[in-house]
Amino acid sequence: QTVMVPAKAKRESTEQAVALAKYLQSTGAKMYGAFWCPHCQRQKELFGKEAWKYVTYVECSPKGFRSEFAQCIDKGVDGYPTWKFGNGKSQGGEMELIDIAKTSGYLRKKGEERRL
Repeated sequence: QTVMVPAKAKRESTEQAVALAKYLQSTGAKMYGAFWCPHCQRQKELFGKEAWKYVTYVECSPKGFRSEFAQCIDKGVDGYPTWKFGNGKSQGGEMELIDIAKTSGYLRKKGEERRL
């Protein structure tokens, strides 16, 4: 049986993207996607290749490399990409990094340390 591997990110990451990705990893955030999904590929490119190494990606397509189809069904994933953040929030669809930073809790209320 043929297994499909998603394309790798091509662009360079910013320092901010790497910091955000490391934060997401440390909080247990996951991005659910599919190898054939153009929105998932664009999401990956927003992070860039260095940062993407830190993002926990779950392949939901049954024909995808290291598919975790059952986990995707268990988690109620019904579209790609779907983000499940460590703070319990979830969001479907392609997101700008600033919105990922806000939703995940990386960027807190005004006056706190982290900036993107």
